[in-house]
Amino acid sequence: MKKIVIFLMLIFGMNVMALFVPCAKGDTKCVIRGFKVNGEIINEDGSQDIEYIVHFINNFAESGSIEIIGHADSSGTKRHNLKLSIIRAENAAKMLREFGLNEKFIINKITGEGENFPIDTNATVNGRYNNRRVEIFIENIKFKEQVK
Repeated sequence: MKKIVIFLMLIFGMNVMALFVPCAKGDTKCVIRGFKVNGEIINEDGSQDIEYIVHFINNFAESGSIEIIGHADSSGTKRHNLKLSIIRAENAAKMLREFGLNEKFIINKITGEGENFPIDTNATVNGRYNNRRVEIFIENIKFKEQVK
């Protein structure tokens, strides 16, 4: 699916991408979902999202800094969820670099919030899935000028 979306992006431009990806041009926040319960490592779809983010940042931004915040659902203790969310954020930062994030982009903050800031209900399986996430904030971003 992701390969089809990238193909469509090449043909039709970035507007198509905004429908399918964790962030689009002009966004300063990208959200990666894809952690199993108690999972520390991003699943394959989430990995593809990280790869897209690296491509997006490297190709459309000139400079900026990055903050990564890990989150958890309400399964487990608060202490466990906090630790898990930090590990998720650290793993996301590692993946950004592994996928080739240009060194001119500084990862200035990696934190975890545990279960403190859910974006969905923890009463359903889907809601808990949405709460197990990493948020990547692109700060002080300067986008490259696009040739029309």
